[in-house]
Amino acid sequence: MNVTTQENRLMSIDLARGLAVFFMIAVHTLDVFACQEVKNSVLGQIIEFLGGPPAAPVFMTLMGFSFIFSRKSALKPKLFRGIKIFLAGYLLNILRGVIPFTLSTYFQLDILKTIPLEKLNVYTILTIVDILQFAGIALMIMALLQEFKINSYILLLSAFLISMFSPYIWGLKLNLSVIDLITELFWGDQPIEFGFIDNKIAFPVFPWLSFPLLGMFLGNRIKNSKDPNITFKYFGIIGILVLFIGVFISHSNIDYHFNDYYHSRQGGMLFMCGFVIFWLYLNKLILDKVPMNKLFELLFRWSKGVTNIYFVQWIIIIWSIGFFGINKSNIAITILLILIFTLVSHFTNEYVSHKQSKRKI
Repeated sequence: MNVTTQENRLMSIDLARGLAVFFMIAVHTLDVFACQEVKNSVLGQIIEFLGGPPAAPVFMTLMGFSFIFSRKSALKPKLFRGIKIFLAGYLLNILRGVIPFTLSTYFQLDILKTIPLEKLNVYTILTIVDILQFAGIALMIMALLQEFKINSYILLLSAFLISMFSPYIWGLKLNLSVIDLITELFWGDQPIEFGFIDNKIAFPVFPWLSFPLLGMFLGNRIKNSKDPNITFKYFGIIGILVLFIGVFISHSNIDYHFNDYYHSRQGGMLFMCGFVIFWLYLNKLILDKVPMNKLFELLFRWSKGVTNIYFVQWIIIIWSIGFFGINKSNIAITILLILIFTLVSHFTNEYVSHKQSKRKI
């Protein structure tokens, strides 16, 4: 199968994003429910890895890649979409965080005894900076960059510089409450280190903007390529080289370079960027060699419904803490929960997608 398109998007991109959806649900379930023994197991380590470079970095890179192939050309609708996704992040904070936390406080549930209330309160939970806030900001930045027709090599250079120099501004504050609330979106660093919540600022613009900018560069290369097959092969070669450079830089101090994952430093960022580029080539290779099948079709559907699924999986995961506790589940329960949350997310996305398609008719 040659590189083809599906609704103006490359199918290999949909495959990579669909896989990332499953990895995302699996790692979130593991982080919230699995006991330490399960996390340390081979299965736990595999899930942790699949929920790392092949998940959020892939999502963000593919957002930039897909942006290049978007049918929308006007600046206003792109900015408006970014604003909607940004605000959706705070709606999710309310549904998955503020409401269950408030109810737990009201009913004095035992789960409160395990929570560091000096770090986690209603305000903190409401203002957590997650991937949706970052995605909204990144979409608006990409829209402006595209509007001003910024050269793709400038985008690549910017991605590199951001990944290298972001650590030097993390946590910078002006001690002005409103200003600091805004700047924390860009370079905030507030460790919480409680269970599955490592940092209040899970996706600061710096360094995560590196991924969508990289995606825009890759998308431009494919869009303007005379032979996308050759271009994808170059992706594979370059990806491996960058990946190994990241490993070489990181190997002497892995904890320093990968930090809390959300604030990865130079070696960690190069490793993840290299992995993502190679991962795109690998997904293209899979589609070239493997005939279309039901699994691919399912992954394509998940790719299209990624925002719906992201919302649903987090809500059902957090609301399930009252039944299963935090980091108490054995390997059997953890696997069962991954399957249940995946199924619930899938069927909810199918229902929402069906409703959305009917409105368009």
